[in-house]
Amino acid sequence: MQSSALLTQTNNTLERHIGVPDLAFDLRYLKYAMLVAEHGSFRRAAESLSLSQSTVSRRIKLLERRLGAPLFERKRTGAKPTVMGERFMRAAAVGAEHLRQAVNEMALVQRGDAGELRIGLVASLAQGGLGDILEAFRCKFPKVEVRLQEATSQANAACVLSGRLDIAFIPGEPRLPGCEAKHVWDEELFVAMSTQHRLATREGVTWNDLRNETFLICSDVHGPEVDDIIVRNVSALGFHPKISVHSVGRENLINLVGRKYGLTLAASSTLGATYPGVTFVPIFPRNESIRWSAVWSSDNQNPVLKRLLDLSTTPARRV
Repeated sequence: MQSSALLTQTNNTLERHIGVPDLAFDLRYLKYAMLVAEHGSFRRAAESLSLSQSTVSRRIKLLERRLGAPLFERKRTGAKPTVMGERFMRAAAVGAEHLRQAVNEMALVQRGDAGELRIGLVASLAQGGLGDILEAFRCKFPKVEVRLQEATSQANAACVLSGRLDIAFIPGEPRLPGCEAKHVWDEELFVAMSTQHRLATREGVTWNDLRNETFLICSDVHGPEVDDIIVRNVSALGFHPKISVHSVGRENLINLVGRKYGLTLAASSTLGATYPGVTFVPIFPRNESIRWSAVWSSDNQNPVLKRLLDLSTTPARRV
């Protein structure tokens, strides 16, 4: 029997034992055989393993029965691999090491210490909540491959529902069927305005200062929530806010501000990036913020997801 055939038979043996709790069963027996070949003696191999000689001998005989061929010539002076045994062990050593690595990797994945995590985001990573969470996660679980998808809130929510994302960080309080959500952080609101705006040099502004301004909002991202904040505060003063809706991303919206098309509200995480011709001014009193939530499917069984969720202590909310 050629060594390749023996390897095939060994693989079949391993496949029959996949359901056994100890997947390394056959690998240990192979290790015993290699140690006998290295020491040229069952006794010396057993001593190196801190096992009895009879135990090592029985286990190698079991391996030989499974393979259907003797691995050693047994003599009073020691043990010598047969021609087939020598070729088998040389060839099997490579496969055994790969399988051992695969078994170890599987254990890491099952514990959530390795694997892949697909995250949808809208917020800036320049500073603030999401950047801090991802940095802490990377430091604690460096073997996890994190894949980010930057998209609109609706697109990320759809990907969570379809299983293409494990989790998404979305502004507001998302309510998706079959999903869970938790409040993860809040961000203070600022007004983004042109550096040439009459209020740009102020240390802060009030809603009364902004009552006659034109506010730019995205048709998605923070759009609905920001729109509600503007309408609620400006309408309370007896004015109808001027809202200009644009189907662009957050970056281009702020660049429009720099081109003097109007003002917009920006979360504090945005302040970590630089936009030409734009300054950010706080709103007084500082009682408004954007609420951010993490949302994920209740059926998601990815162990790595729990690791990420554990970094936040706020209880999950069923939606």
